[in-house]
Amino acid sequence: MKHLFLFFAGSLLWAGTAQAQTTFSIGPRVGLNVSSARFPTIDQPATSNRSGVEAGLTSTVQFGHFALQPSLLFSQKGYRTSSYYLNIDMLIPTEEDIRLNYLTLPLNLAYTLGRNGQGLQVFGGPYASLLVGGNYAQRLRGFDGETTGKIKPASLATETDNRYSRRFDGGLQAGVGYRLKGFQLQASYSLGLRNLAVPYQVFNGGTYTPSSYYNRAFQVSLSYLVGGKS
Repeated sequence: MKHLFLFFAGSLLWAGTAQAQTTFSIGPRVGLNVSSARFPTIDQPATSNRSGVEAGLTSTVQFGHFALQPSLLFSQKGYRTSSYYLNIDMLIPTEEDIRLNYLTLPLNLAYTLGRNGQGLQVFGGPYASLLVGGNYAQRLRGFDGETTGKIKPASLATETDNRYSRRFDGGLQAGVGYRLKGFQLQASYSLGLRNLAVPYQVFNGGTYTPSSYYNRAFQVSLSYLVGGKS
């Protein structure tokens, strides 16, 4: 009975999309990320948000109420932390500012109220990201100046004078949007599922693994799509 129900449900969905007019549109997308990080361990530092840009190309393959929405984006994520640095017998408050730059490939499945893709929409799907660079700044409260440097992609760190993060990130995202003619406004939340902490190789051949952390971000974007029948 269950298989019969699934068969009829799939047939109805196929029939509805087969009769719908398929269209393809593509265009530029610009937006804002408000990102942070999750540290699930008990020594989690206090974290705060930081903002960054998200820009690139997005597209829509529309078939009735449903649509596939692949994109290629340059996406800035990162976080700020507040903790303490132990200097001999004194704890010094420290602040760190982390910026991670990614090339991101999100693939969303969207449902719109209008059969032509216009109007209110909800969407969700996976994303995959490639780290292309980053930087950090560390400040000690009560001291002048700051320490800065680059964040490099790696799976195992051998140099302690640099900072590292995993080369690949991936996760899920979901949100709501609205399309009016060629303009598409979307707001979403992305949930990184990969631990980005990189283990360090120590002098005796062993490894030290720092605290795990995962990307989190809110995104707001505006796209302008052009295209026609497929």
